[in-house]
Amino acid sequence: MTRFSLTGLILAGGKSSRFGSDKASALLRGRTLLQWALEALEPAVDAMVVVKAAGQQLPPVKSRLTVTVVEDEYKAMGPLAGLATGFRAVATEFCFATACDAPLLLPEVVRLLAAKAEDADVVVPDVDGFMQPLAAIYRPAACLPVFDERIARGALKIVPAFDGLRTIVVDEDELRTVDPGLRSFRNANRPERLAEIEALLEPGA
Repeated sequence: MTRFSLTGLILAGGKSSRFGSDKASALLRGRTLLQWALEALEPAVDAMVVVKAAGQQLPPVKSRLTVTVVEDEYKAMGPLAGLATGFRAVATEFCFATACDAPLLLPEVVRLLAAKAEDADVVVPDVDGFMQPLAAIYRPAACLPVFDERIARGALKIVPAFDGLRTIVVDEDELRTVDPGLRSFRNANRPERLAEIEALLEPGA
């Protein structure tokens, strides 16, 4: 359990170049991917921030929590810039950041990472040998100045921005204690990936 409030931060404004259409509005079992992301986060957070692209029309969503929608301050500069925009709208000390294309995210994963955040600026999973910065806990007050500086000089990769920040990496073994199949880290970034996720939702899958 955490002793602090947590905001769910969803990046919904990616270019979707590999997907071929707006991922936030893509349907999975009759619900949009954005709605899936909101529902996955709801049990584990206290508020929501959604970052959309300039001019993007988001699908209607339902949530028991307050959902603040902000427009990305940067045009087509990637998720680091989207995170920086979102951080400015986060009113809690910590947030959990995800993309809208991870519909199988488990709230238990969010809680596991948040439980380690008190003395950290970033708590990030490591899956298949790669850090997962879009399934991570951030302390905006510490991260935002670093991210802003990197954006200003065009260094737009997220993981290198962790240099100098207090970062805790959570390995697969620990993640599997709450998500044995690591389904939280399956992304629907292509139509065929969305079909694979659909298959995982079948009974007995």
